[in-house]
Amino acid sequence: MNDLVRAQLAVPSRDELHDFYDSYFETLDSARVSEWPDFFVDDCVYQIIPRENFEAGYQLCTMQGDSKGMLIDRAQAILKTQMFAPRYCRRLYSGLRITGRRDGMITVRQTLVAIQTLIDGPSEILVCGVANDVLEIGTVGLLFKERIVVIDSEMIANSLIYPI
Repeated sequence: MNDLVRAQLAVPSRDELHDFYDSYFETLDSARVSEWPDFFVDDCVYQIIPRENFEAGYQLCTMQGDSKGMLIDRAQAILKTQMFAPRYCRRLYSGLRITGRRDGMITVRQTLVAIQTLIDGPSEILVCGVANDVLEIGTVGLLFKERIVVIDSEMIANSLIYPI
C-alpha cells in the first residue's frame, strides 16, 4: 500500500480537522490572501452563495471560483487591482463535524460568522451561515476540493472583499 492510498483510507482526527480549519482562518484573518489558494486542490470549487439561491438550486453566487487558478486570480485582484476601504475581517466557526466520506474525501459542515471592522467604524457582522466542504485527504494533508459557503442573507453590509 503506497502513502497516498494509506492517507486516503485514514479519517482525520478531530484535532487534525481543527488544525486545518484553524490554519485556514488564521491565514485569512491575518490578510495573507496570497496563501489562500494553497488550501485548495487544483480542480476545486469555491462559492459564497445566498441561502435563498442555494435552496432553490440557482447558481447565482456572491463569489465563485472553479479552479485553484481562479482563486489565485481572485487573490491577486484583491491585493493589486481592487480599490476598497481598509478593513479587518475575523472568521469564527463552530459545530464542525464530518458528515460523510467517499473516495478518499470527507464532507464537513460547520456554522460560521464573519465580522468586519472598517478602520473608521465599529465592528459588524458581515455574514453568517454554514459551510459545506469536501476535503481531499492526500499525502500532504487536507485540502479543499469544494468549499460552498451558504450565507443566510443576500444583503451584505458594505461589500464582501475577502474570502470566507
